[in-house]
Amino acid sequence: MRTLVALGLVLLTGCVQAEDAGRRAWLQSLLVQDNQLLLERERALTAGKFRKMSSRPYDFLRGALVVYLADAARPDAVPTRFGTAAASRVLVLGDPHPENLGAFRRGDGRIALEFNDFDGATFGPYHLDVRRLAVGFVVAGLQMGLDDDAVWGLAGAVAEGYTLEIERLGRGLAPVRVRGGVGFGRVVDDLLRRAERDGDARAHLADYTRLEDGVRRLKRGEIEASPMPGVVADALEAVDADTARMVRRALARYAETLHAKHRPAPGALRPKDIARRLGAGVASYPRLRYYVLVEGATGALDDDLLLELKEVGDPARFPGYVLPASRPFVDNGERAVRSQRAFQEVADADPWLGWAAVGPLTFRVRHRTRYQRGLSLDRLTEKVGEGEWTAEDVADLARVAGRLLARGHALAPTADGGRGLGAIRGALGAGGDGFVDETVGFARSYAARVLDDHLTFAALLDEEGPWLGHRPLR
Repeated sequence: MRTLVALGLVLLTGCVQAEDAGRRAWLQSLLVQDNQLLLERERALTAGKFRKMSSRPYDFLRGALVVYLADAARPDAVPTRFGTAAASRVLVLGDPHPENLGAFRRGDGRIALEFNDFDGATFGPYHLDVRRLAVGFVVAGLQMGLDDDAVWGLAGAVAEGYTLEIERLGRGLAPVRVRGGVGFGRVVDDLLRRAERDGDARAHLADYTRLEDGVRRLKRGEIEASPMPGVVADALEAVDADTARMVRRALARYAETLHAKHRPAPGALRPKDIARRLGAGVASYPRLRYYVLVEGATGALDDDLLLELKEVGDPARFPGYVLPASRPFVDNGERAVRSQRAFQEVADADPWLGWAAVGPLTFRVRHRTRYQRGLSLDRLTEKVGEGEWTAEDVADLARVAGRLLARGHALAPTADGGRGLGAIRGALGAGGDGFVDETVGFARSYAARVLDDHLTFAALLDEEGPWLGHRPLR
C-alpha cells in the first residue's frame, strides 16, 4: 500500500511539473508574440516593460492582458452562467483595473471620476471586463496587505456595484455621476480634491516645462528618478527633425477630431516645443508618447497647453466576439477616442480629447493636466498602511468602479447597434446574487493564477534574459 501511495505521489508530482513546464513555455511564447513589434522597434524599452512587469504581481497583471484573454479562451476556462450572444458584443473597456480610474475636469468645469485608458476598448463579453476588474482589486488588495476576507470582499464589491447600477438603469433611474464629497468614499474624495487643487495650480506645466528668457519650453532629461535599474520613471527626450515634422502633421489632423463644442479655429493650435515622454504606463511603456507644448488662446505664458500624443496599437482579441463585416473605426486612435466618449458620463470629459494618424502610426491625443489625475496603488497602500484608510474605504472604491463599468457597458452602443443595457439585463436575469458569487469565486482562483504566473515570469526573465529569449529579426 505504501508503495502504491508513493508511486501515486511521484506520478502526481510529475503531472504537476509537466503542467508547470507547459504553462511556462506557453507564457513565454504568448508574451513574446504579443510584444513582437515592440521587441523589434523598441528593444531597450520593451526590456524595461518586462522589468516593470516582474516587479510586482499587480504590474504583471497590467502588462499581461493577452494572458488573461487567452486563458478565457482555453477549453478549461471557467464558464459563466450569465452570458448570451448579445451580451458578448457589448463595448468593453478591455483592461479595467484600479489604476485605470482617474479624475477629469469636464468641459463644464466639474471634476468627476471616470475610467481613463481605452487603448484596449473593443466589443466583447461584458462579464470578462467585470472579472478582470475584480481580479485587479484582489491583487491590489493583497499588495496592500489586507486580510483574506477583506480582499475577497473587494471582488464582491465590484460585482455588487455592477449589478446595482444595471438594476438602477433598468428601472429608469439616472446613471451614476461620481463627484467628491457626496458619499462615494474617502478614496474618491481624496483623489478628486487633489486633482482640483493641483489642476488649479497648473502643476503639470511646472513639472514638465521651464521658462528661458521669457519663453516657455519643455524640459529635457530626467523628471523623476527611478528606483528600478533599467526602467525610466519619468523623462523627456529630445526628438529629431523628422519626428518633429511627423508630430506636427499629426497635431494638424487632430484638431478636426475634437468634440464639436471645443474645436478650435483652423491653424489655432501652434506647437511651441516637442519631446518624447518616457516612463509612463506598464503595457504601453515602450510605445511612442510625445508631449507637445502648444500656444494657448493668447500669447501669455499662463494659458499654454500641454498635449500628449500616445501611440495606440491593436486591441487584444476577446473570445466569443466576431468582428463585424465592416470595420466600425478607421484606425485605433479613433477606436480608443470614440469608445472613451461613449463610455464616460459626457463626451467632453476631456475637451481636448481627439486622435490622429500619420502613416501606420495612430495616436490618441489628450490634455495633460493635473486635473486628470490617475488613481495610485502606491498611495492606497501607503494610506492603508498608515491606518488613515480602511479596507472598507477600498471596498467603497471597488463598488464605485463596478458602477462606472456597468454604466459604460449599459449606455454605450453595442456592435449590433442600440445600447448594452438590454443585452446585459437579459444575460443577468434575476440572478444578481449569483453573478456576484460567480465573480468572487473566479477572482479568488484567478488571482492565485496571477501570483503564480508572476513568479514564473520573473524566473523566465532571469533565465532567458531581458527579452524572454527573443532574438531580433534584424
